[in-house]
Amino acid sequence: MLYIQLKLTERASRYFQRDNVDIVRVQEVLNFIAQYMDSRKKVEVVSMSLDIDCRKADSEYNFQSKHILIAGIGQNHRKIKTRKGRLRYFFEHLVHEFRHCMQEVMFKKDASDVTYESTDDADYADNPLEIDAMWFEKRYAKKALDLYFALKTAKVRDVSSYHGD
Repeated sequence: MLYIQLKLTERASRYFQRDNVDIVRVQEVLNFIAQYMDSRKKVEVVSMSLDIDCRKADSEYNFQSKHILIAGIGQNHRKIKTRKGRLRYFFEHLVHEFRHCMQEVMFKKDASDVTYESTDDADYADNPLEIDAMWFEKRYAKKALDLYFALKTAKVRDVSSYHGD
């Protein structure tokens, strides 16, 4: 069983705060997905850092350091002008890059399997790692977003204080 732990960079923290994104729920969505990917009884904690950089054109996953960079959220595009649109964009990219992490952790793939330099490269779409990540993104990005909203509405309150007296 995998337990996913997200660590936000300073930029990601500012973005999450500005757009009112709950990191606990994002982490729980990834843990929910990971639960169905790994049925081992042994618990493995996977600690990933998450950064958001509006200046970058491509999102990326860094093998070995387990660093996810989500790019381009601040671009002035019609699909991401609303908060929900930005959240959809975020989850599409997060789920794609998360799959790369699972390729490394579960399927023992590494950076030597990457055969392209950038997403503009002709070899990008033909790379087995990208084929798998694109399939995963198409299949689970919307489900991840729906789960995030379901967790957002299922609020748990007053559980941190004792009510016995």
